[in-house]
Amino acid sequence: MKDTLGKFFRSPSFKFIVIGTLSLLLLIPGAMIKSLIRERESRNEMTRMEISEKWGLAQTITGPFITIPTEELIIDNKKESIVYHRLHLLPEQLSIKGNVIPVEKKRGIFSSVVYSSTIEIEGYFDWKNESLQKILKKGIQKDKFYLSIGITDLRGIGNDSEILINGIPRDFNPGLYNHEVTDRGIHVPISFDELSDLDRIPFSATLVLNGSSNIFFTPVGKITETEITSPWPDPSFTGSFLPATKNITEEGFTSRWSVNYLNRNYPQSWYDRNHNVEESAFGVNFLIPVNHYQKSTRAAKYSFMFIALTFLVFFLTEVITKTRIHPIQYLLVGFALIIFYTLLVSLSEHIGFNNAYLISTLAVTVLIGYYIRTSTKSARVGFISGSLLLVLYGYLFTTLQLQDLSLLMGSVGLFIVLAIIMIVSRKLNWYKEESEG
Repeated sequence: MKDTLGKFFRSPSFKFIVIGTLSLLLLIPGAMIKSLIRERESRNEMTRMEISEKWGLAQTITGPFITIPTEELIIDNKKESIVYHRLHLLPEQLSIKGNVIPVEKKRGIFSSVVYSSTIEIEGYFDWKNESLQKILKKGIQKDKFYLSIGITDLRGIGNDSEILINGIPRDFNPGLYNHEVTDRGIHVPISFDELSDLDRIPFSATLVLNGSSNIFFTPVGKITETEITSPWPDPSFTGSFLPATKNITEEGFTSRWSVNYLNRNYPQSWYDRNHNVEESAFGVNFLIPVNHYQKSTRAAKYSFMFIALTFLVFFLTEVITKTRIHPIQYLLVGFALIIFYTLLVSLSEHIGFNNAYLISTLAVTVLIGYYIRTSTKSARVGFISGSLLLVLYGYLFTTLQLQDLSLLMGSVGLFIVLAIIMIVSRKLNWYKEESEG
């Protein structure tokens, strides 16, 4: 019985079980690495938000729109009461031209993109619309007309902002008359008597606006034409509508949107809070593509596979070359493979993902190759171990670059490695006692 147990403890089967157990134990530091990456990514986001809050947050411009308080006399059981509503009127034509100048601001190793912009807004309201005239005749509060423009973060509005209504300069007032169309913005009181004889109400506004990360526009015009120019070379267009045309070069970009009122899910006028117009917003992101955290996370997801494959390679090398590698040596090699990810994350924050990956790969490969060489007193085993690690890391790097094909590449790679291991070990006698060489 003792002889049988002794043979089992010295057999390749027992060694394989020990290696599998070590691989599972190393999942614990692997999970800690993933937590570290999430913490660093969260800290980067917090720093970006702190910078943005002091300059101005992401901006969404909604409007202009006119709010008309209406009143209606209701007679119920000979009792008279007045019901008040607010009619929101959107412009017939809306033209927006913006020049956005992004600037990268740093705090320590983290950075955020903020911008200064000048937004020119022109258009007109159809004042002689038949439906609108019927509403106006029913009863309105003539002293509470407001033209409003929704702006997400009022801290970003510059002093040079101005507006002309029917060619007459007006002063902006902070806040909104109500929050039924949008939550934040500025407004201008307007006189009904000045508008009563007009067929249309023309307007033109200049907004000097600071913001960060992105700028969006809500297509409230029956026809909304928007043009944005910027020296930013890597824009990301997003929102409910993509540009009709765009021109992107190393010197910047120009993009144009054209949206009509049939493309959105709200009319040109309505009462009270019945629609969420900002769902139709569109715009451009100026975010710096900080993808090294994402790539590091994806690389860390392969940590168990790397540890298991490396241990399998060492095990087969051990069996084929008749050398002995102690389980403690396997464990130390596993820790070196885990440290690869801490090197990758910390270096990528300073020198970028690709350079960090190269340095981390060379450092860990040379360390493990040298350690195996001196431990086994075999230059051949050390060279084979290091070379195979280089191949594995090279394959992982290729997989990480191919975002759309990463799952396919990973699956095919695992299948090929498993097939090679099965072919190499097909004649191995798993019950045979290891030699004492």
